[in-house]
Amino acid sequence: MKNNIKVYGHAAPGARMTKTAAVLLASILSIPTFIVLTLLDLLVL
Repeated sequence: MKNNIKVYGHAAPGARMTKTAAVLLASILSIPTFIVLTLLDLLVL
């Protein structure tokens, strides 16, 4: 079970990913993948 975090006696909501964080995470993951796949393509051909 999840334990509610209390701040000044009130239950605090959980953290949610924003659109900016989602775009940043997708960019961080996709750019190295693109580079690796491009290098593999160049080595194979």
